[in-house]
Amino acid sequence: NRTLLIVIGAVVLVLALAGIAVALSGGDDASTGVIDPSETTRVAPSGDIEQNRDVVVTGTAVPTLDSSLESDPAIGTAFPVLEGQSFDGTPMTIGGPTDGPTLVVFLAHWCSHCNAEIPELIELQNRDGVPAEMTVVGVSTGVDPTAPNYPPSDWLVEKAWPWEAMADDVNSGAFLVGGGSGFPYLVI
Repeated sequence: NRTLLIVIGAVVLVLALAGIAVALSGGDDASTGVIDPSETTRVAPSGDIEQNRDVVVTGTAVPTLDSSLESDPAIGTAFPVLEGQSFDGTPMTIGGPTDGPTLVVFLAHWCSHCNAEIPELIELQNRDGVPAEMTVVGVSTGVDPTAPNYPPSDWLVEKAWPWEAMADDVNSGAFLVGGGSGFPYLVI
């Protein structure tokens, strides 16, 4: 699928530019899908805000990326189903049958590359670089109360994260079964 190849190429480009700050341009224009960060504040519908939530995994873990290999053994494998919750306790499911591809973005609040990645992804969305049929979801993982930008629930609001976000468990279980080995980590 040409669109999927373009998105994968764009994600690779975004990762290569993760250390470069990008100035967001343009205003809110619902007809073009432009995201105005000032209008993306999420409010918890109810429940207590927790930085970690239990995650139930169904399926087989994705092999961890080994950059020394000629090819990625995870290509073509099924992503496990992750059943968890947002920071406010709203149930969420990642994986399983969907209406299109899903981009899962594993983020750590203290990671400088993650802090640079979020504006890049928002800019990609603003340039219509994320296909309409692709779902984007974040997973807040690697939570450390002694590290910068804690709590991650506030950090994602401050960074104007416009998509849903799941809170990983205290052991970063979703990140590990998703094949993660570093941050940020993106899986399509």
